[in-house]
Amino acid sequence: MEQMTEVMSVENLRNKVYVIRGQQVMLDCDLAEIYGYEVKALNQQVKRNITRFPEDFMFQLTETELDDLRSQIVTANINPKNRSLPYAFTEQGIYMLATVLRGELAEQQSIFIMRAFREMRHYIKRNQQFVTQSEMGLLTSKVSDIAVQVAGITDWKKKTEQDIEIIHKSIDAINENFVSDKDFKNYLIYKGQKFEADAAYVDIYQQATTSIYVVDDYMNTKTLQLLSQKKAGVEVILFTENGHGKKGFLTTAVVNDFVNQYPPLRIKPNPDCHDRLIVIDYKLPTEQVYHCGASSKDAGKKLCAINKIENGKIVYPVIDNLLKAPDKVV
Repeated sequence: MEQMTEVMSVENLRNKVYVIRGQQVMLDCDLAEIYGYEVKALNQQVKRNITRFPEDFMFQLTETELDDLRSQIVTANINPKNRSLPYAFTEQGIYMLATVLRGELAEQQSIFIMRAFREMRHYIKRNQQFVTQSEMGLLTSKVSDIAVQVAGITDWKKKTEQDIEIIHKSIDAINENFVSDKDFKNYLIYKGQKFEADAAYVDIYQQATTSIYVVDDYMNTKTLQLLSQKKAGVEVILFTENGHGKKGFLTTAVVNDFVNQYPPLRIKPNPDCHDRLIVIDYKLPTEQVYHCGASSKDAGKKLCAINKIENGKIVYPVIDNLLKAPDKVV
């Protein structure tokens, strides 16, 4: 089912985002290409899990919408021989789609899309006048419709007001879907939401500028996979008893691979702390401290929460004591 595909740039991904019914969406054909699926196979997976895709997550285009899209965006990835109408997925629908697809490539591309959407949020925040190719096509089409259909001053004014309302709704949709990092303080992750759990941890790790401390006795390859999304050069220190000697946790080979690709990484023992903590930029103005209800490797299996500790100084005695211990080898 899966085929090899290259990871796209954020710019290429942005060009595959269209505005339909006032929402930013991606088409099933583009998502199938990204995830390494045939379009038919991807849609079959969706139909098997249709209760996870309400109308605000996914909808099927009408003939009129499809014709409008073809006329506005000449580069749209639509096969003219395909008799079935394509499905459009909103940002929430794309995240949900990642939870029902299977395979190594789908997992890798899910992380990429998550990071790409995050970069697009930053871009929009810096450039408030940002307009995508599809939005420009939408505006051009609306102006053409007005030029052809307007029959008088009154009708022209009415249609212009309607078009302005559509533009405002599109901007509101962008602002609602792309949330500033400063708004993230607490996360509630429900059972089965493994992709949402990964997104939460990656969002936290990517806010670090100098260091990430993780206190957790149970870590494995998944823990390091999430930490690999950190900024280059950010130091990682793991305080762990590494499963208390049981199998299935960190190994020397896995740790060495991480150190070679995403340095620096150090590991220290955790003899005293039962709860799981994440501390970024310890004792710096950008410091943030989080209390985690589950290990990052298990988040999403059951209901859990990640809560920001507003007064991070209360954990200083614990962290300072843990830092005194010599580094350990797994």
